[in-house]
Parts: sequence; C-alpha cells; structure tokens
Amino acid sequence: MVMEYKYNRFNGRLVTEKEYRKLRIDKAYLPKGESPVIVGQLTEEEYFELGRVPRGVGAVLHGWHSGPQSVLDFRAMTERCPHDCAHCFTNKTKRTLTLREINNVINQAKDLGYVGINYLGEGEPTIDSDFFRIINHTSSRGLVPIVFTEAATRLRKNWDYAERLNDANASICPKCDSLFSEDYQNSVVGDLTGAYFQKRNEVVWGLERLGFSWNRKDGQTRLGFDMVVTKRNVDEVEQTLRHCRDRNIWVVFSTYLPAGRCSQKNFNDSLALSQEELVKMRRTIKRVDAEYGFNHPIFNNFGTFPCVEFMQIYGNGDVSPCPGNETIVGNVRKDSLDVLAKRIRERFPCHRLENQDGNCAYRLGLKQL
Repeated sequence: MVMEYKYNRFNGRLVTEKEYRKLRIDKAYLPKGESPVIVGQLTEEEYFELGRVPRGVGAVLHGWHSGPQSVLDFRAMTERCPHDCAHCFTNKTKRTLTLREINNVINQAKDLGYVGINYLGEGEPTIDSDFFRIINHTSSRGLVPIVFTEAATRLRKNWDYAERLNDANASICPKCDSLFSEDYQNSVVGDLTGAYFQKRNEVVWGLERLGFSWNRKDGQTRLGFDMVVTKRNVDEVEQTLRHCRDRNIWVVFSTYLPAGRCSQKNFNDSLALSQEELVKMRRTIKRVDAEYGFNHPIFNNFGTFPCVEFMQIYGNGDVSPCPGNETIVGNVRKDSLDVLAKRIRERFPCHRLENQDGNCAYRLGLKQL
C-alpha cells in the first residue's frame, strides 16, 4: 500500500515497502553528515537496567531513554475521545488547568530533571485545543514530548500534525491492541464502522516513512506501541515483537492497569491473562529478543523495558504517584512538583530512588522464567 500525504522526508517522493527497507541503511537517505548504522551493532550508550542495546531493533524509545523516574505522566488534556475502550485507564476527568498552569508544570518538570513527558490525555490528546502549544513549549524547554494517541483522527486527516510533531522531536505511540486482527482491534475501541484498524495502520506506515523509526546510533526510535495483552491477542505477542524488531519500533506488553475503568468493581476481567499465560508470554519475549541480540531482564510491567515513570497529573491538576497508584497526594495548583514528589516518596517508599529496579511495585512479582 502506498498512501498519499503532503509531507515526505525522503527527497519529496513516495516510497514503496521494498524501498523503505533499503532506506534504513542507504547513505543517500541519511541526514547530512551521518554515516550508515548497521542493525544489530551494540550502542556505546548504556541504558537503565538494559546496558548497551542493539541498534535498529527498537530497543529504546526516545524520551524514555534516561534513568528511573525521568518521565512525567501528563493527563491534563481534553477528556474527549472518539472511542470507547473497555479497559481505558483514565477517569475522563475534565481538564480545568489553564495553558499557563500547564506551562508552569512543564517548567518545573524541566527544573526537576525530567527528560520526557508522556502526553496521555484524559481522552485523545491530539484533539485538545492547546495540543501544539503544550507540545511546542515542552520541546522548547528541552523535554521530549511522548504522545500516546489513537492516531486515526488528527494524524490521518492532516499530515501536518505528524510533520509538526517531527519538528518538535516528539515520539509517537499509536494505539495498538492488534496489528494483525482487524476484528479484535476494532472491537476494543468500539468501532462499529470497522474502519479504525485500517486507518491506524495507514498512520503507522506514514510515520515510518516520515522517519520516526529511523535507525539511530544511540539505538533509540521515536515510534512505539504499548500493547495491552489479553486472552484474545496473547498469541500475537511473538509476531508483534518480531514485526517491531524488524522495523525499529519500540514495543512494550502490558496487562490491565489497576486504574480507570479497570479498577471499577463492575469491570469484566474475564480476558485478563492467567499467571501461567503471563509466564509463557515472558518466556516468548526473552527467547525472541535473544535472537535479535537484545538480552535484557524481563520486567513485570512491560516485559521488554523498565518503568521510568513517576508522578501522574490529572486534568484538574490532581497528582498521584503513577498510573498504577491513583491515590491523590495533592494538586499542582497548591503545591510544587518538588513538594509533591517528596510527599509521594514519604507515603510510598517503593517510589524512592534507591528502590527502583524497573519493575512495578503494584503488579505481581515475576515467577521463574
């Protein structure tokens, strides 16, 4: 499939799948002054709990590349969303923070040493009226915006969005419950038209060709997936992992979060993985990644990557420790991020820096792999 779009990083012309595969190592398409990067070579950089990683396999997401507690979870964007996912981890808290207040939080995050900000939104972040004002301010402060998006609305209709995010040095994580089952993906988002799956795939393909998954010397990529694994898609884990490793796309495999709709008493958890299925999935990840020269610990939250998140800000300014713990500890309108961080570490010692090993304190521990 070749999709028409306005902007193109590859000398202003459309490229086919075969050409794209060549672009990853072809000198003619590399930024000026850069030499080709051989896929599989280990990086000079060492990453938290990973060490040196192979280049070109999507091992590290740009923005998540620093140490523990270097990424802020930011949900203070619109609560509106075109979809209705049964396992949505947000509470759809209406955004009441002003742009000035949001920019102040971003400034504080920079001063505290954060490297990236996850823009999760209470709904779909890209449809917030201040979306690019927030993204551009983040980028101007030297922080990496990481946009988690359903992708099929703004990014598909207007490729200027992707171009502007590229210019802001943002990373993008389109929604991914399945790359291979159209019926399952559409059912998760509640799409009765049956169109979401194809639209999302078109966006992912376009982002690849815009250079978000370019092979870099530091082993990082700016395109990723956070796949929520259930009994309906667990058999796709190996295929998804290989697809991403082959295309330099970051991927993590999570399960239902104890937050939002998943935390409600009436939530139907019949599709949640059993402990046996979790162990089997983790063994699959370990085996496949070893084939790509990516030998890493298996983390109980994401499988392929350690958690580097700390503090979560809601649409009304309330703050909790992280998506796994929704205990409200204060509000950014009343307290500084520094005060809130200290309060979290005092109340929840698992968030103290000396206790960080990349695993989640709110999920079940690992069993023998």
